[in-house]
Amino acid sequence: MLNAIAPLAKILFSTIEKSVPDKDLQAKLKADLQTQLMQSHTQELTAAAKIIEAEAKAGWFASSWRPLLMYVLIFILVWNYVLGPVILFFFKASITITLPGDVWTLLQIGLGGYVVGRSAESVARTMANKPQPKDQENG
Repeated sequence: MLNAIAPLAKILFSTIEKSVPDKDLQAKLKADLQTQLMQSHTQELTAAAKIIEAEAKAGWFASSWRPLLMYVLIFILVWNYVLGPVILFFFKASITITLPGDVWTLLQIGLGGYVVGRSAESVARTMANKPQPKDQENG
């Protein structure tokens, strides 16, 4: 999400530079905007980590369906592009599993979700263990 907002943030920073003549005020506005963007991104990652954590606590099937689906799709890829050509070479028989285009999209989303989920876990764990700055402890 932060990558999607980055171009907008650049435009906002440029607008601040053009419309606010005071350099100190510019720096403060930019810092406030950047802080809000980072807090929003952190909240999004924390929410994603909580969803993954809730799924993991829900039981074996609820926590395993995504990995199992990815294993099946990866098996099909290995079958079609590694084992299939070997079988074709030695036995002159073509045995492949046809995948619809939507399955490729599902695989990309699944792998992307796994990567983002693992990143969210790391960020959430880091943020949870990070001590609060002195000026934010009481308010």
